[in-house]
Amino acid sequence: MQRPAKSELSYWRDQALTGACLATARYGAHQFERHVHDELVIVMTEDGAGRCETRAGSDVSGPGTILVCAPGEYHSGRVWEDRAWNYRAIYLDMDGLNALGSVFSADLPESRRLFIPPGLYRDEALSKLLAAAHAGADAPERAPLMERQAHWWQAMGTLFGRYGQPKPALGDVERESRKMAQVRDYLDAHYRENISIDALAALAGLSRFHLMRAFRKEFGIPPHAYASQRRLIEAKKMLAAGHSPAAAAAEVGLYDQSHLNRLFKRAYGVTPGTYAGLHPQ
Repeated sequence: MQRPAKSELSYWRDQALTGACLATARYGAHQFERHVHDELVIVMTEDGAGRCETRAGSDVSGPGTILVCAPGEYHSGRVWEDRAWNYRAIYLDMDGLNALGSVFSADLPESRRLFIPPGLYRDEALSKLLAAAHAGADAPERAPLMERQAHWWQAMGTLFGRYGQPKPALGDVERESRKMAQVRDYLDAHYRENISIDALAALAGLSRFHLMRAFRKEFGIPPHAYASQRRLIEAKKMLAAGHSPAAAAAEVGLYDQSHLNRLFKRAYGVTPGTYAGLHPQ
């Protein structure tokens, strides 16, 4: 691959993943001096490769891998063969780990704080899942909070479920149908709002991770997808009644008309304007 003309490093935060700093990096030939982070560091390589060296040895992180550095773990590294290394990274501090633990279990004690053994994990599907959640946070204003939370927590739940401790708790499955019907009814009444999964979990009396799993099991799609479908159904009704796509987008709680266009065409294969033209007034 072509070496970037200069190194590029960007940091930002997304409120959907509490206590985390996110980064994208593009390096050509580069040497990382020995250093330490006070966060759990999770790196997903998109292109190229980088070598990380710790007391336990060295690993080369390439596409399809997940590199984990534990808090307080001294390490150094370099771009592999001085070519290029493009990656996405998640830095989870102690508050972030505690917050994520509460997503998996509402009563997780601090003594059982989440932990992943440091090292290199070769898991292409999970690497893509984490990278997709990370990419979705590039422009958080473009996606509802509940959707970003769902993507983050699905990715992080899969990561800790496969390689971390403790495993995400699923809780008691009894009476879930009634609870999920209550959540569905709430979404039907409030789909226009930027609802958080926290609110839905509190309504059902479940951990947030359990809520997402139970809702998908009951209705076949996660809560944010259900809310999105409700918006599209109501937008269709408005378009058929003669309202403009812009008015429909605003009424159903979407960011703007272009957001409605993307969702509508993805779901129905036509744009809102084309659909409206099928219903002349």
